[in-house]
Amino acid sequence: MAESSEESTEVRFKSFIRVPEGFFDVIGVARYVPTKNIKRLRFVLFWSSFGNTAVCVVLEMIYFVLAARSGLANFLQLTALASCTGFSALSVAKIMTIKLHETKLKEMLRELELLFPGTAMLQDHYGVHRYYREGQLVMKSFSVLYMILIWIFNLMPLVSMVIGYRTERVWHKELPYFMWYWYDWHQAGYFEITFVQQNWGGFVSAVYNLSTDLMYCAFILLFCIQFDIVAQRLRHARPDDRAGLVETVRIHQKVIELCNQLERIFSPSLLVNFMLSSVIICLVGFQATAGVQPIDLFKFILFLISSLVQVFLLCYYGNKLIVASDQISYSAFEGHWINASSSYQKSLLLVMVRSLKPQKLTALKFSVISLASFSKILSTSFSYFTLLKAIYEP
Repeated sequence: MAESSEESTEVRFKSFIRVPEGFFDVIGVARYVPTKNIKRLRFVLFWSSFGNTAVCVVLEMIYFVLAARSGLANFLQLTALASCTGFSALSVAKIMTIKLHETKLKEMLRELELLFPGTAMLQDHYGVHRYYREGQLVMKSFSVLYMILIWIFNLMPLVSMVIGYRTERVWHKELPYFMWYWYDWHQAGYFEITFVQQNWGGFVSAVYNLSTDLMYCAFILLFCIQFDIVAQRLRHARPDDRAGLVETVRIHQKVIELCNQLERIFSPSLLVNFMLSSVIICLVGFQATAGVQPIDLFKFILFLISSLVQVFLLCYYGNKLIVASDQISYSAFEGHWINASSSYQKSLLLVMVRSLKPQKLTALKFSVISLASFSKILSTSFSYFTLLKAIYEP
């Protein structure tokens, strides 16, 4: 009884993008839904956060180069540093994808809202609630996982300092990440500022990764809803209902157009994502199996799980789009076309021929975003991992 009551409740379009837009608020990216926040405040918040994160990436790279040249860090420490630097660099690439195409993404969301079924009856008919529940479960679970990950990395040094003080009565100052600084950050005042700066940079990097991926998933869920609507309309279309067929074709063409736009926007960042993710998964997996301290082992296992889940989500939703768009031709064949006129049948045949090519998202045409891509990334990561193990343990 409770389930039927929930099904009859109207789902708002904004609910599908509420979680990523909540994170966009934190970093100063303009929302699709207008708010009363001052535009200048958003501008300052975004560019100050972005500037700090970019500085963190540069300082990590400088530290990595200096440590590698001077022998300040061993091989194990360098691989740990490289994985964190790769994570931060990837986050910068992702958020710039959103920022550079902010206006276009808003326009796409407005067009999807116009296509979105607005009544509870239509939403029940097209299964919108099923997509909504799935989206909320995935987005909230992924958000919790990422927030746990980043705050464990950020606050673990603070916990270690407190434990050290309680046992030795001495403050051993530690920072969350290895970065090069032109000043002595151990001094009073400098340490606190540097600690906050690194924590803010790590948090923003996580939010950049998280919000971009969740918005990408939200778009695909909304596309899948529209492909299901097209399939349902074709399956239940009345014979010779030309007006209905024209409207269905219009929806189908619009969704294909929006999918192609999303492809052009996200394709470069997806290629960077897949290339860096293969390396990050390899490096983090290496850290987790290299005999590190139990606390570090816990951190890197959580990091590994988060990285795997992040790549899997992108591939899963890319595969979901392929499956949803691939059903159109079959749905048209299942419709009531047998008793229709020959001209109507020919029109329907054109729809079926166009639908034989499923809609796909790619990483700059190098790879189709699907579950097959996920297995390729794992295979590549394992190859890198095997090579690293051979170098570290000859």
